[in-house]
Amino acid sequence: MFFLPKANPLYEKISTNKIVIPDVLEKLGSGGFTGYLLHSAPEFEFYGIFAKGKMLCAVSSDNGRNKTGFEAIALLFDKVISADGEINVYRMTADLAVCAYAMALGPRLFNGEEVRQVDIKGVLARLKGHDVNGVVRFYTPERSAMIFYKAGLPIGFYYDDASKIESSPDESLKIAALPGARVEVCSTRTLEDLMQYDLLQMVNLQKLWESARSRNVQYRTKEVPATDVSLSTISEQKLLELVDDISEVASAYLSREGRVIVEKRIKEMGGPSQLRDDAKRTWFLSQVEADAISSDSNARIDEMVDLMNSEIAGRLAV
Repeated sequence: MFFLPKANPLYEKISTNKIVIPDVLEKLGSGGFTGYLLHSAPEFEFYGIFAKGKMLCAVSSDNGRNKTGFEAIALLFDKVISADGEINVYRMTADLAVCAYAMALGPRLFNGEEVRQVDIKGVLARLKGHDVNGVVRFYTPERSAMIFYKAGLPIGFYYDDASKIESSPDESLKIAALPGARVEVCSTRTLEDLMQYDLLQMVNLQKLWESARSRNVQYRTKEVPATDVSLSTISEQKLLELVDDISEVASAYLSREGRVIVEKRIKEMGGPSQLRDDAKRTWFLSQVEADAISSDSNARIDEMVDLMNSEIAGRLAV
């Protein structure tokens, strides 16, 4: 249905038989997750896009028929109950989540025109002149590439199934130059505007879930296995792995000092197990942010903290 980045996976190919999907959505929200959840089943896809714990939008496609918002979530629950499927959870920065929203629901300035028929330089100048937030996508039947924009300026590049968000436009330009390549340009509002809307606060997930169960006579209770990773059962080993992962995130932005900061604050907090507690997790991230600013005020600290928060929220949700 959509082409969204899969560059920063948190979980992939998790069977819906191993989870309770309303609980997963609620925990992603309460944990401040930023990124998106993808559910796929035969002839069906669902995307739930989050920024800082708020579900900005939900979109589903069932045999090519699209639903959004409340209807998309209700259809997701029906599919989870009635058909085998899997979920994937991908982390993003808040700025990229805005771009994902643009891909899902944003208005199209161009919607599949051939690149050779479009003044691309003029389009990009227009995006800059109007401080556009959104995505420029070039694609052929075999290839796809995206340029992400914030306030009219490119903030990253992604193509096909790349392992990371790129800082160079080279591959995107190669795909744009392929014979028959087409272009799609979508835009949306700012993060602040989008975060005024939170689907999780507007719908009763548990009531929707019970309604879906009652509609499906083939429903069978889905019990979470003892090995399932959840807020209450996550093992000490998994917590250690989580700390190592968020240390890697900090290191990517602050080099060795990033890992030192995380390890120091984890120790002061009382150990990795304290990440289960919402208040202590908030304190931990605030202290890491303050230390990071002291260490390198020019680093993209907000982005780093968003990724760390998404990592923690996602690990404790599924």
